[in-house]
Amino acid sequence: MLRVFLDSYPVLRIAEVLDRRQENRVSEFGMLAQAFEFAKTNGIAGDYFEFGLWRGKSFGWARLMARRYRVNGIKFRGFDSFRGLPTSEEKQYNIWSKGQYAIGRPEFEGLLRRKGFKAGEYILVEGMYSDSLTPKLSAELQALGVKAAIVYIDCDLYESTRDVLRFIRPFLQDGTVLCFDDYFAFRGRPDMGEQRALAEFQRANPEVRMTPYVVFGSLGMSFLCHLHAAQEVELE
Repeated sequence: MLRVFLDSYPVLRIAEVLDRRQENRVSEFGMLAQAFEFAKTNGIAGDYFEFGLWRGKSFGWARLMARRYRVNGIKFRGFDSFRGLPTSEEKQYNIWSKGQYAIGRPEFEGLLRRKGFKAGEYILVEGMYSDSLTPKLSAELQALGVKAAIVYIDCDLYESTRDVLRFIRPFLQDGTVLCFDDYFAFRGRPDMGEQRALAEFQRANPEVRMTPYVVFGSLGMSFLCHLHAAQEVELE
């Protein structure tokens, strides 16, 4: 009964108001509220993709926001190695270590059940992104007509983010909300970390425009995706 009460629409609306007033900034929780409200208001149909799950905090928040804003028919797709972070070529200003955020998949799924997730609401893809984000998986999802409404990237590192961005390109659509949890890590340098990966992605995919959206948390940045034909880009 307590979970039903906490998941009720009035309680979720109160939580939204309190979140918007705290600390005069947008938190990660608030970012997901913003993203789901944007998707609902603009009629953006698609799934929620999250890369880097750890203990499922933001994954659980995403489910709450989908309920709060009545975003129906959404599938929650989570991607994680469940073995922690890989190594990175970027050593300077790197605040993470190999194996950090490791959690076993059974423990993680137990946490999801405690957060209220039901069987069939979510799909997990296990493995390092260099191994798990394959052309075969991409083709299978495209064949199902999968699109992304919201993408939450909490990869921390350049290499992981690079692999994620290459993978999600076919699933982006006009209005996809793309959130980077650690965009301003590495002391905010644009040539490192998630910023570096996004810059490379944009050079390789000029038809994908990124409109800056919401700065959130202490390191986060979000964008709205817009797709344009390559020849239009050349003419402008």
